[in-house]
Amino acid sequence: KHLPRYLAEFCYRFNRRFWEPQMFNRMITACLNAQTVTFSELRQ
Repeated sequence: KHLPRYLAEFCYRFNRRFWEPQMFNRMITACLNAQTVTFSELRQ
């Protein structure tokens, strides 16, 4: 049920080790561009 989100988290954590110098800028950009996910949407 929640496997795609867990897999996405694993892929993110695995891949982020290659861009550590730019991590802060990428994180800010990702946060600004991401849509809000409510708890009820997460549970679906």
